[in-house]
Amino acid sequence: MKEQGPARGLWGEIALALSLITIATILLNAGVFWLLLKSSDSGRRIELAQTLVETMATQLEVEAGREKDNRSYRKILKAYADGGPTLEELYFVSPDGSVLVSVVGQGEAESDEGIRTALFGKKSHAEVDGSLWGERAVVATAPVAPQGNVVGAVRIRMPLTSPVVPGGMTGFVLAYTLSSGLAISVFGFSLFRRRLLKPIQEIQQGTYAIASGQFDQRLYVEGSRELKHLCESLNQLAQSLGEYRDRTESHVQEVEAASEELRKTQEALIRSERLAGLGRMAAGLAHEVGNPLAAVLGYMELLGQDLQDPELERDLVVRSRKELERIHEVIRGLLDHAHPGSDELTSVDLLEAVHQAVLRVQPQASFQDVSFEVIGNGSLWIRIVPAKLQQVLLNLMLNAVGAMNGQTQKAIRWTVSAVDDGVQIQCEDTGPGFNGLALEQGFEPFFTTKDVGEGTGLGLTTCLQIIRAVGGRISAENGEDGGAIVTITFPFEGEENAAG
Repeated sequence: MKEQGPARGLWGEIALALSLITIATILLNAGVFWLLLKSSDSGRRIELAQTLVETMATQLEVEAGREKDNRSYRKILKAYADGGPTLEELYFVSPDGSVLVSVVGQGEAESDEGIRTALFGKKSHAEVDGSLWGERAVVATAPVAPQGNVVGAVRIRMPLTSPVVPGGMTGFVLAYTLSSGLAISVFGFSLFRRRLLKPIQEIQQGTYAIASGQFDQRLYVEGSRELKHLCESLNQLAQSLGEYRDRTESHVQEVEAASEELRKTQEALIRSERLAGLGRMAAGLAHEVGNPLAAVLGYMELLGQDLQDPELERDLVVRSRKELERIHEVIRGLLDHAHPGSDELTSVDLLEAVHQAVLRVQPQASFQDVSFEVIGNGSLWIRIVPAKLQQVLLNLMLNAVGAMNGQTQKAIRWTVSAVDDGVQIQCEDTGPGFNGLALEQGFEPFFTTKDVGEGTGLGLTTCLQIIRAVGGRISAENGEDGGAIVTITFPFEGEENAAG
């Protein structure tokens, strides 16, 4: 955002505006007066020049009737040049336009409109020569035609002068502007200060008091109707703010009490949820360990009896060993879940890892009737412990093949692709999909939909721990046409991996 400079005060704004308006008005009026004076002066000078040149022409006609001598013409014109007004040009031309006598100036080498009008039209002609703002002069021409016979024309050029004031036209405009501006400014500033600035300053002080929290402040000023209405509005605003502050303080106390109660309730809920989760994990652990432990105790009780059957005793020992191995597997899975490991991360081509996982499970009996499809092009690299990645892929395929038991068509499809925030892999199967409870609690420890002894309930939980350890995420959903879909998103190789 562009930084703004300090703003002028209201007094400065009014003074500036009033000054500009005053100056503009005075200059406009001065210009009009100047043009009027200029026009009036021009009219008088044109009449004077025309009268003068016609008088000269009359005398020259009299002289031309007696004799045609250029010296007599010069003597008459010289008398006018010496005893009359200031002239810039004064000369006499012959009927062919050539200069016969030049008293002041050099005379025109060529005839112009005034000369032609006098010689051929036998009429006087006068015009103003020059620009409005530059040097100007009146050019007047009259024919010399004794008894109607044109013998020449007399031409004068008389300068136009400005009104006689100190400093000329510029002095007049300056004096008029300063005197008028001073009078208008003094009167205007006095009126503005009394009727506008002083009430506004009082309103400003009162507004500052209201803004500082003094809502009992009330404003009363002597001024225009609009300012009084403004004071009434500010007084109503102060009263409303005071009432609102009182209500807000009451509401804040209520909200603080409710917030404290909510905090206590939230802490209780968190403790309850933790206890519930711990209870579910304990129940799952008791279930997974209790069943094989009960079986081992039964076998031990039988072995404690004198069965007299070595083959049966060996069978009971083998069964006890299997149940104990099952307990060991549950405990090891729980430890893996609690401590996912801190092996060094390496770069892994995700698409190649999927192909390797499929090749590892295809020879197994449970995957003999399962068709596999891997979709993906190119190499998409992530950073992960390769063995942990294989464990995740294997757990997902074991869950998928277990869910497809009893299905006529068994298929697992892997899709590897790049997305906006990383590399995504999806595992889809043709099983019945997740039920509502599995979607809600599928990633919790010891949750399983398999029969007793067929699963530990730690597969998806372990996958979750491994994926979070490298900054990824995992989710489960059902496909539109049935079947389960598990989606995993890994960060690109080179991005910082943070446990989530």
